[in-house]
Order: sequence, then C-alpha cells, then structure tokens
Amino acid sequence: MMAHETRRRGCDGVVCGHIHKAEIKMIDGILYCNDGDWVESLTAMVEHADGRLEIVHWNDIKAAVPERQLRITKVSVNIERILESTE
Repeated sequence: MMAHETRRRGCDGVVCGHIHKAEIKMIDGILYCNDGDWVESLTAMVEHADGRLEIVHWNDIKAAVPERQLRITKVSVNIERILESTE
C-alpha cells in the first residue's frame, strides 16, 4: 500500500491520482491525497495559499460560476521539448 511505501521512504505524505476515488485522509500517520481524475469523476486537487489541500469537483465549480465568467483554456505541452531543455 502507498502509506507503507511512503513511510519506508521517510516521507510524511503522498499525492496520487488516476481513476480512483478522490480523497484526502490520514492512513497510519501518513497523509494520503488522491486527486481522482478529470475524465470520469471530474475532480482535481488544489493547494490554497495557506497550505490547505482541497478536492474540487468541476460540477460544483460550474454551478457556482455564471456561464459568462467561465473561461476554459486548452493547454498543450510538448513533452519532448521540455525533456530536451532539461538535458
């Protein structure tokens, strides 16, 4: 389990994501964070300026913001270019 491996490596917590249940919880003294996924559950994790972590749900955000204020920006990343610049 991730909490065991996290402790073995001397870390205080772990952040995971994929198509799993989004949650933030303590497991045997290890902070376990899973941001879920943007495809099926439409969840993400945000860190607030004060360091708090929060799971956000797209449907909740969309419902709270008037349509005219929603601005979705498509971001395209060229991973090969990023990797080349780090070599």
